[in-house]
Amino acid sequence: MEEKIYIESTDHIRLCALEGRVSSKKIVVLCHGIRSDKDECGAFAPLSKAIRERGYSSLRIDFRAQGESGGIDYEMTISKEIEDIGSVLDSLTKRGYDEIIVLGASFGASIVSLADYRLFDQVKGLVLWYGALDNYAVLRTDDFLSDRNREIALRDGFCPTYNSEGRLFRFGVPLFDEINLYRPVESLRSIALPKLFVHGLADQVVPYRVSEEACRQCCNTRLELIENGSHTFDTNRRSLYEAIEKTVDFVDEVFTANA
Repeated sequence: MEEKIYIESTDHIRLCALEGRVSSKKIVVLCHGIRSDKDECGAFAPLSKAIRERGYSSLRIDFRAQGESGGIDYEMTISKEIEDIGSVLDSLTKRGYDEIIVLGASFGASIVSLADYRLFDQVKGLVLWYGALDNYAVLRTDDFLSDRNREIALRDGFCPTYNSEGRLFRFGVPLFDEINLYRPVESLRSIALPKLFVHGLADQVVPYRVSEEACRQCCNTRLELIENGSHTFDTNRRSLYEAIEKTVDFVDEVFTANA
């Protein structure tokens, strides 16, 4: 079973999360993509269940202004989501967890890549599902963060967009500016923690070669390519469960190595 909890961010935003707690003091944190939520298009619930079945706790978070968390959508930025991860990790330490693996999906994978884990000795590994790790090149489209949409945000204060479920999300000017400042793979290269990249070969949003190249540039990495896997693994249940199996095997391996 999962219990809804709330975590306060450094700037006093109320972050919502679902905690699946078992007896273990080891936990996996699941971080969703942009304009999404702690469900991640149906992928995170079965992933959380599989993690718990292996004997580890799980935490599915809503980043600020997404899902059930507080905050204003057009004030969401990369730097603020990085701060959200820090707040979550601080909270988990206070809740008694002593070993943590952090998983990010899509845009969330880039956020996970940019966090400073030197501040969190409890973090033992990273998992990056279909990560937008190409300096946000895949997001520079008219569905997301194109120059045209930036001009709209400059004119109106935000650019309205809609996610796959038809929910409105407004991108603010600071987010458009920040995609030019952050380099996820450069950050990953400096992280010695074990890293698992998982990507579908049929991903038409973020090409699987993005993960291939990131994996090649970084140390202590493993790449799992999933046959017929789309972005979010939402078109083929077999590919989703293969991704889940590869992920929980890695989680088990990392936590066992630290036992």
